[in-house]
Amino acid sequence: MKELLIFDFDGLLVDTERVYFDGWLALFKKYQLPITAADIFGWRGQSWQQTASKLADLVGGQQRVQELRAEREVYIAQQITDGTFKTKPYAKETIALAREKGFQTALATSTMKKRASELLAHFDLLQAFDYQTFGDDVSAHKPDPAPYLLTLEKAQVAAEKALVMEDSLVGATAATRAEIDVVLIPDQSFDQVYSPEEKAGLQLYGEATSLKYVYDLLAKDQLK
Repeated sequence: MKELLIFDFDGLLVDTERVYFDGWLALFKKYQLPITAADIFGWRGQSWQQTASKLADLVGGQQRVQELRAEREVYIAQQITDGTFKTKPYAKETIALAREKGFQTALATSTMKKRASELLAHFDLLQAFDYQTFGDDVSAHKPDPAPYLLTLEKAQVAAEKALVMEDSLVGATAATRAEIDVVLIPDQSFDQVYSPEEKAGLQLYGEATSLKYVYDLLAKDQLK
């Protein structure tokens, strides 16, 4: 029987990936930088440190990356103020039902604590998790299993007693490397569909298009 439900953040609980994508794309077009939509899409599920390293090679170094990031932060802050960000379907309901049913809940995200905490507070989710692991809590990021291994350590729960919910292959790979079952819920903001070849080797518990799949399992006491 599962005891711990671990949720990713961006693209799973909150519809952030499209906003992040649009923000980067507008910025790169503004400065006529040689970065395509496909490049940006390939960053999904990765930490800021990972994307910054790739970006530095394309824009001329870390100093330029920091300048671009500062401008993008202004854009994102405005989107929060404008109410652009929305929770994903069944995000709040699934977490609430899991806690009602006696499961421990955890957040494991590559997003830095400052950004994630701001959005969690915005959606009244700061108190929704028994354990939180952010990008700045670990030295290695997804697809490395470090975020999930740290979460298991915090909860004192064995891998087979945990279940991860992820929207990206990067995150699902991290969960698999931590030997945790994973429910793969591709981000529907991008009409994402993963091929059998891409999913090969993942420790899949199930696949779905929204967290309703997990909510229904909880409601029927079928999460084992």
